[in-house]
Amino acid sequence: MVAQKMLEGNVLWSYDHELNNDKNSNWIKKIAKIFSFLKPVHNHEGDILLASNGIFITGEEQLELPLSHIEEVYMGFDDLFPASSAKNFGAFWQPIRIKSVVSNAESQTVYLVINHTGIFSDNQTWFNTLISLLR
Repeated sequence: MVAQKMLEGNVLWSYDHELNNDKNSNWIKKIAKIFSFLKPVHNHEGDILLASNGIFITGEEQLELPLSHIEEVYMGFDDLFPASSAKNFGAFWQPIRIKSVVSNAESQTVYLVINHTGIFSDNQTWFNTLISLLR
């Protein structure tokens, strides 16, 4: 079966371990992000494609998440990506967290902010589409 393209856009993203390392970063930087036009917390930027068989990110770092490897999809804030790190404390968007299997004993977690405009993102559309594909 040929994969069908569902959605595409640009993405700001991080692995959970990168956010964990950044958690102890300078509190002045965190406050500045809330009141400035800086992009949300992220370590990588690129283009993202949601197809009927997976999520594909290209850019400075490539990432492929086959749908069959996805264990958990969550949209919202948590300890690693708190609402306090987002402009307006996340009133207009929330990150998508995806946990996937890499190998039998290893998993990875990534946080995505898709098509961020400065205030809004397309995360709700992507989350709903991804959930419908995983059912």
